[in-house]
Amino acid sequence: MALPHKAEILSALKGLGLLLRGDDRALLCYDLSLDGFWRSFWLPLATLFAYAVLMQPDAADLAYWGEDRLGYALVQGVKFLAAWAVYFALVAGLSRLFHLGARFGIFVILYNWAQGITTAATLPILAGASGDLLPGSVLAGWSTALLLAWLYIVMRIARLGLGATLSLALAIAALDLIVSMAVHRLVDLLL
Repeated sequence: MALPHKAEILSALKGLGLLLRGDDRALLCYDLSLDGFWRSFWLPLATLFAYAVLMQPDAADLAYWGEDRLGYALVQGVKFLAAWAVYFALVAGLSRLFHLGARFGIFVILYNWAQGITTAATLPILAGASGDLLPGSVLAGWSTALLLAWLYIVMRIARLGLGATLSLALAIAALDLIVSMAVHRLVDLLL
């Protein structure tokens, strides 16, 4: 399995634009093969690494971690990966429950590409805030706007990728937020 190439990344970006408009042609922009499934994991993992490098803990987090920025970044990465795995496991179960399991791979491909693209869109703002070029409030405002956009994106992915009803798609989007918050909280409690 090769890394995604530039044309595949640009196609995924076009697909996300179509997806946001509810255009079923978005599926034509993605490699829905088994190799395409596995390649869809590369961009979110690469952007996660960049995010962890750029992310700056606040004073309380840094004090808690004894000034260990690497330990802090590693734990944040573990939280992300754990939430990702738990979420996919739950959506796989829901997919089977609602007889949509045959389309679960398509959901994962669309989700991964969208996650990688939206995380990449955050990196310049994170870099600006980390380098004190932008006030922290800009990052906070961007994060809130991105969260709302992300919930809409996941709902669209569930509708198009899984073929879920609107109510199930909304539940799948809400589940993403709930799982992320729960896993982050659980990891914090365990540490």
